[in-house]
Amino acid sequence: MEITDARTDLAESYCAAVDEVAREGKWLAVNKGFSLAESISFMRYCVRSNAVQLFLTDNDIVAGWCDIVPYGLRGGSLGIGLRKNYRNRGYGGRLIDAALRKAEGRFKKVVLFVRENNMSAAALYEKRGFKVKKIFREYAYKGVPERVLMMVKKMKKKD
Repeated sequence: MEITDARTDLAESYCAAVDEVAREGKWLAVNKGFSLAESISFMRYCVRSNAVQLFLTDNDIVAGWCDIVPYGLRGGSLGIGLRKNYRNRGYGGRLIDAALRKAEGRFKKVVLFVRENNMSAAALYEKRGFKVKKIFREYAYKGVPERVLMMVKKMKKKD
């Protein structure tokens, strides 16, 4: 297992990983992945915007990803996903830690959104210094209202 900067030669595997996680219908705001062209376009956007985009790879298979893209004024928004077989093994924390290190000096703060009932993810984020800033009570996913937490981490200035 290796954490690397995103690479376009892994775009198809990345696309498949996002689709796999999205189709579970629990973790992402979408319920299906994006096309290969959309995925490559997003990867290029990450490069142009000085975003952070990392892949967790297992022999050139994308097992997970973590990105921090510009959000508001000097902020970043964190997104993460892991294929089912790679969860609960510490890889999510390693991905987040690596992404946050790369984000130092790029963003003043990093925000993320997590469903309130995803307690293991919220605990993982809290361990890394994220704090609940706001609770959205009327967010509807697949027509079902649920609460979503907005969590924020203030970033240290890079030395």
